[in-house]
Amino acid sequence: MNEKVLVVDDNINNIRLLKEILEDENFLVHTSDDGVSTLEMVLNLKPDIILLDIMMPGMDGYEVCRTLKTNSLTQDIPVIMVTAKTEGEDVKRALDLGAFDYIKKPIDEIEVVARVQSALRFKKQQDKLKEMASRDGLTGVYNHALLLELFQKEFTKQERSGGNLAFVMLDIDHFKKVNDTYGHMAGDTVLKELTKIIVSNVRNGDIVGRYGGEEFGLVLTDISLEKVCQLCERIRQAIENNAFDIGTELIKITVSMGICFRKPDDSLTGGEMIKKADESLYKAKLMGRNRIELAAN
Repeated sequence: MNEKVLVVDDNINNIRLLKEILEDENFLVHTSDDGVSTLEMVLNLKPDIILLDIMMPGMDGYEVCRTLKTNSLTQDIPVIMVTAKTEGEDVKRALDLGAFDYIKKPIDEIEVVARVQSALRFKKQQDKLKEMASRDGLTGVYNHALLLELFQKEFTKQERSGGNLAFVMLDIDHFKKVNDTYGHMAGDTVLKELTKIIVSNVRNGDIVGRYGGEEFGLVLTDISLEKVCQLCERIRQAIENNAFDIGTELIKITVSMGICFRKPDDSLTGGEMIKKADESLYKAKLMGRNRIELAAN
């Protein structure tokens, strides 16, 4: 199992009891005794579920829950309120704020385990649905919408931390000819095999998405310009040297790529980076295809 559970309560006896119950079920239990430090802890720990006491001094459980549910980084973490306040209005307020469930005090071991397991099952189902909705059905990489969303998040993150960022546009050369000559099923086979080549040549943490049709987008973070160019050239060569098996024969294809690289002191916006990468891709096509072009900032 080993899911991470964060228990938040200002009463040390309640913390000890919940910790013992959950550790007996092989959960990894972390604890916090006040609302303010909990918010930072959640961001760093990324727990699978939070057991949150309502009545705490300073920031109470209601306010902690409200804050977690309005932050895109924490809003999907199930929160179970732990409380002696089980009147209808108290429960309704907690659920309205986004809590998944509640556990009443005094704490019952069987109830705690059952409600935690129920919340985790629901989260796994939701995560699976979310993952399916965010993926391109053919290639399995991120779809256009999520690619741009993740790029914007990385742009904001790198802008704040002062890191380098690159956006790369990749397009299959003469892909229409593949579809016209061999059929769309062969074209789909090429797209799937090409995606595997791209994914196998990027780093863990790099973002790969299908921008549209035969175009792909790559988001590369915390990387030097030299390393970006080396990575793109590695992908270009791997695709050029690969024989794509379309069932009836082996065919060869090439790709063109456009790179926009942003250093911390550059003033480019995210939208401008995508535009420049696209313009560089177009230039690579004009210059003869099967090549990489770098945008000038």
